[in-house]
Amino acid sequence: MKPLNQPERRTRLWQFTLLYLLSLLIPVGASYYLFSNRSIADENARLKKELDRTHEEQARLITQFDTLTQHLQRIDAVDQRMRVETNDLVLGKLSTANQDYLNSIAVNLSQLRNDSAQMQIRAHRLIARNVLRDFDLFRSNRSTIDVLRQQLTKNGEDTRSAERMAAELSQAKQQIIMLQASLSRPMPMPSGGGGGGGGGGSQAAVAPSSNARLQIALLTDQIAFAEADCLRQRALDHKARSKERKQLLDQSRTAFINILQDPATDDLKAAIEKTLEPINVELGRPPRFFGLL
Repeated sequence: MKPLNQPERRTRLWQFTLLYLLSLLIPVGASYYLFSNRSIADENARLKKELDRTHEEQARLITQFDTLTQHLQRIDAVDQRMRVETNDLVLGKLSTANQDYLNSIAVNLSQLRNDSAQMQIRAHRLIARNVLRDFDLFRSNRSTIDVLRQQLTKNGEDTRSAERMAAELSQAKQQIIMLQASLSRPMPMPSGGGGGGGGGGSQAAVAPSSNARLQIALLTDQIAFAEADCLRQRALDHKARSKERKQLLDQSRTAFINILQDPATDDLKAAIEKTLEPINVELGRPPRFFGLL
């Protein structure tokens, strides 16, 4: 038994089928258009390339930072040894090792500066720039530390030299006091014997007296020389062309000239002349003064 409205039902069925196909075609077409576009694949490739570049730059930075850190640790270890070391030979080797580490740091910083200029990641460039700034400050402070350490060593040597010179001056003064005491004693007169024996005893008494006077004069000049040289060394501790340096050098020069008025020996005179040459050059004085030199 066939329905009476069969043609209408067939028409409605075809209309529903056509509408269903049209409604299905729209999302399928949109999906095909979206997923068939190369922009997503290109974006994925770009992100992957950027990620690889990030990993590469990070690995390079980590390697360079590790190298710099190792050099800093070695420098710190050498500094700790230098604070307790007293042997000059070992101190020289440690100072050379520290300088080698500093040179290696300078080379690594130069390489880091060149690499940072080629980095594509902005954060990595900022990190490298901060590290370079910090290490430039470290190298500047390190130079200041080395200068202060050299100045401290020089001051220590000057102090030891001054202490040694003070001990020598004290010993020389004691010798002068002993010689003056021996000269102040009455000379024993020769007893008995003829004229020839008396003359020999007189000559023997005069000879030690002249030798003692010569020794006293030499010791006195040596003390004056040491005091004048102390003034010269104190002047060298001041800055060049400073007023204090000029005054101390002038006082030292005057003291040396006073010794040259009547030097005890020719060797002492030659030593004074040699010491006065750089003093005269710095003070702008002629090398000869009134025929004394």
